[in-house]
Amino acid sequence: MQASCSYSPPQRGAWRPAPGRRAASRRPALACRAERKEFYDYKDMPPVPLTVTRIYVPEMDHLVVDKGCEERRMASLAIFYDIYKDSQYGRRLTAKSAITALCMYDRDDVEEAGRSPGTFPNIDLLQRVYNQRLDISFLVEEIGGSEPSP
Repeated sequence: MQASCSYSPPQRGAWRPAPGRRAASRRPALACRAERKEFYDYKDMPPVPLTVTRIYVPEMDHLVVDKGCEERRMASLAIFYDIYKDSQYGRRLTAKSAITALCMYDRDDVEEAGRSPGTFPNIDLLQRVYNQRLDISFLVEEIGGSEPSP
């Protein structure tokens, strides 16, 4: 089954707070659906961690990001670190963590990755993990750490 993220636009005539007032609670604009009708709430882009220097997937010899060599892929740095720090994923890339991570990326980038494999290698990795139901660990190296985190 293909992972999907869907946007639900506001409905006409939907309740809106009075001018100058904020709504008490808001529903997320994006909901992600995976197998067995699991739903993952849209997560805002997590902050870029300042202490992380490199994220690496040894089993697949895949470098997610290395801040020492490049200034790009900061979205991947933030997203993979968010998955790494979230205790429900056990510091692993699984179908569940991959679909959550894919829903944090810009939808246009995910669609472009599907049309042009290799353009976004980290999105390609997450789609492979999801589609093949892989369960792999990844390493996060931080400033001041003598060795990579387990």
